[in-house]
Amino acid sequence: MKKVLIFIFVSILLAQNFNIKAADEGLAPTELVKLANKEIIDMGILSDEYFRLANIDGKPLSENEHLKGNRNYIVYGQPNGDFKENRYRYLGYTRMGALFTNFLFPNDITSIKGLWDRNWIEDPKYNTLTKNRNEVKGEDTFDNNPIYEESIRLGLKLISRKNSDGSLMDFPNDKLNERQWYKYVHIYQPPTSVSWGCGIMFHNPSGNQVNYLTVPLSPDGLKGDINAQFEEIPSSAIAGDTVLIGIVVKSTINRDLSKTNGNAPLFKWEITDKTTNKPITSVTYAGYSEKDTENLDLPTNSEKVLYAAFAMPESDVNIKFEINKDGLNPAETVLDNNSLNAVITPVIPINTTGKFDLDYNVISKKVAFPLANGKDITAKLAAPKGSMTGKAWGKLIVDNETPKLFHGYAGEEIEVDEPAGTIIKHPQISSTIYRKDATYDTTTGLYDNPIEGKYLKGPDSKTISGKISFSGDAYGNYKYSCNGCQTNADGSTYCSGHTGRTSAQFNSGTDTRIITTHIYNGKPMITAKTFQNKIDYNTSNYLQKNLFWASEPYKFNVIRWMCHQNEDNSLYGWTPVPGQHQRTFTQQNSAVLNWSIGKDVSGTYKKDNSMAEEYKQAREAARAQIYEVSKYDKAVFATDIEFKKVDYPIRSGYYFNPTGTYTFTVETVTYKTTEADTKDHRDLVNAVINSFRYESDLMYINSRKEPVNLQNELLSKSGSSYNRRPAALTAQDPTGVDGLVLLNVLDRNDNEARYSKKVEELKHSQQSNGYTHEYLKAILEGYEESGTIGSKDIYKYREYLKDGQHIYRITEKTAVTIQINPENRKVYTNINMSDGKYTVMAWIDDIELSGIGNEYKKLGTLKGVYSLDKVQVTVNGSMYDDLNGTIEN
Repeated sequence: MKKVLIFIFVSILLAQNFNIKAADEGLAPTELVKLANKEIIDMGILSDEYFRLANIDGKPLSENEHLKGNRNYIVYGQPNGDFKENRYRYLGYTRMGALFTNFLFPNDITSIKGLWDRNWIEDPKYNTLTKNRNEVKGEDTFDNNPIYEESIRLGLKLISRKNSDGSLMDFPNDKLNERQWYKYVHIYQPPTSVSWGCGIMFHNPSGNQVNYLTVPLSPDGLKGDINAQFEEIPSSAIAGDTVLIGIVVKSTINRDLSKTNGNAPLFKWEITDKTTNKPITSVTYAGYSEKDTENLDLPTNSEKVLYAAFAMPESDVNIKFEINKDGLNPAETVLDNNSLNAVITPVIPINTTGKFDLDYNVISKKVAFPLANGKDITAKLAAPKGSMTGKAWGKLIVDNETPKLFHGYAGEEIEVDEPAGTIIKHPQISSTIYRKDATYDTTTGLYDNPIEGKYLKGPDSKTISGKISFSGDAYGNYKYSCNGCQTNADGSTYCSGHTGRTSAQFNSGTDTRIITTHIYNGKPMITAKTFQNKIDYNTSNYLQKNLFWASEPYKFNVIRWMCHQNEDNSLYGWTPVPGQHQRTFTQQNSAVLNWSIGKDVSGTYKKDNSMAEEYKQAREAARAQIYEVSKYDKAVFATDIEFKKVDYPIRSGYYFNPTGTYTFTVETVTYKTTEADTKDHRDLVNAVINSFRYESDLMYINSRKEPVNLQNELLSKSGSSYNRRPAALTAQDPTGVDGLVLLNVLDRNDNEARYSKKVEELKHSQQSNGYTHEYLKAILEGYEESGTIGSKDIYKYREYLKDGQHIYRITEKTAVTIQINPENRKVYTNINMSDGKYTVMAWIDDIELSGIGNEYKKLGTLKGVYSLDKVQVTVNGSMYDDLNGTIEN
């Protein structure tokens, strides 16, 4: 609780600030005597009553009609002396029997010269020129007392003539201040605060001629008063806060007021709950008194402070303070300034809450809101008396207690500058909330801010409180009038008005805003599509093989689009933000392998170039027993009639040339991040080339007359015959008998036309309105294609491939032709070859894809074609047995 220090000053002001009864109101002489005697005794001048009901000569108090219109004089006997202008020279007699001169009686001597510099006689009671005069008859009890200086000066000003400009002629203000006039005046009736006194001065401008001047002694010079006035009184205070009220008591009465003298004034506090009218029990009193009521010592022209402190309840509090309530101790005639009354109103704190949400895709949010939900934040200035006047001042202080959350708002001090009264403020708060700050964990230091690569797990939400507090005070002046504060020379009264100051607290409180930030940064994994990993028709009797395998996984960076939010909730400043997770692209790769016998893609051959076709001409010539050498282009077949129905009969020793043309095509579809020719395709083509076999178990003879197999490997002998040793030509080992290259591979190295490639980029754009291929959508979150459309609908999360990344679908096709003995080199069989059946065949070996290293390695074994092309040769006899002998080697 903050303390509200409220100082209420109760001043005892000069009597001219308050009303006294005018003479024409008719105070009875007996009442004047009573009040005047008490005051003289209280002042310590005498210890007994001075004025009596009759003077020392027995003359009673006068009530003569000639006193009407005069001031409150205490006069004895009857008016007497010269009578001019309806006035007597003497009003009567003093208490001691001296003549009581009438200051309103016309002067005997007039002069245009002022009187201040005349030869005034000091101490006239004892001066030889004046001591025997009737006007100074009696004691000098009240002479030479400076307490009466002010009363004398006021009297001199009262009787002074005026110049044409209105200034004082006889006793100008500046000249009055040059002398101590109490030394020249014989006081034969002392003034009191309730009655006029009278004195006489003598001046001797020419020798022994002495002139006198009657000097009225004004009560205003002695008056003092006890006044209650709030210098600053709180109009309101916050409920629960400590209110401290200070009261300053100041005396201007020209005597000590003390308990010892029995004239110390009695004061009393009354602090009550206005609702119940019961005293506030928690009040603590301090200062010069720790009591709520007692008599207070007040030395002359002194001041003392009293305090009262209490906790402000939630209801109005009445403050009442009284001092010298009855005006009897000391005697006072003005009592309306002896009491104070005020009401302090409780200020109820205003504590409000509100909320803001940062959506999943919002980086920052501008907010504008009325403080305290727009409730009136009020300071009610109210005058304890009179009315408020002029402009109020002060300020309402608004503090941003969470500056790391509410950015751009440093708090403010709202000045009060409006007419004093009820002050109402409606502050508006404008700030920006950032995702980073709204999710910051002070314990771990973690926060969510994807724009700088900081991610928290989601879906989730983080809640934090932002606080704006406010408090303040307003001040204002009030003006009031008392019932006549000053007395004019003619006895009338007037009041120029008084001012005081009051304060009021604004409703204090806290505007708490609950800020919820929604968090979602994508799934760690997107469920991948299932792709085939298999080989269709993977048996030895199919010339076409279809391969399917999942492509290599490629990691791609993604972005999402986030934005800022305006005060009106509109979105702006869309920004590409790096995604937390990379996305993996895979797709269905495929290959088609297709074998065919014969025709070369280059069109060199116009017919099926199988071995059967290649040997057909020679075989038909032999069946027809045609002996033209040109007919036997590839081999020499037996023309014997008994071999007519045998497929491929030969006699050893003749040439039997290897032959045949075989073609395969490989077409692959792969997905790559570059446009280059793929290793997948190249390796598969080479593997297929290397899987080709041209095999024969015929026995040949080389140029050194050595029995060899197709690969020029020597044959072992068993008895008179040789053992068979099958051999195969391959792309890796294409040489045969006598080192002849009998196998030739035609591929893209021979003719670029044998290879073709088609490159298609799977297009994508990181722009939200751009095009992205469906295959790519399938790996990104926030799309139907990936089964994650809910992320977009629920979490406002959708991914885009970051620009600058590429994925291509590459379709490659290669046609390969394998030629056997394309130059038709003659290869002779061994004349000693045993009779029997021999096989010449073209076949495709199995390919172990796992050994190649590309992604199709997972497919295992690609089965070959075990009988691509085949002829069975029947050997019966040798060329020496040929009866016809018409075919030459």
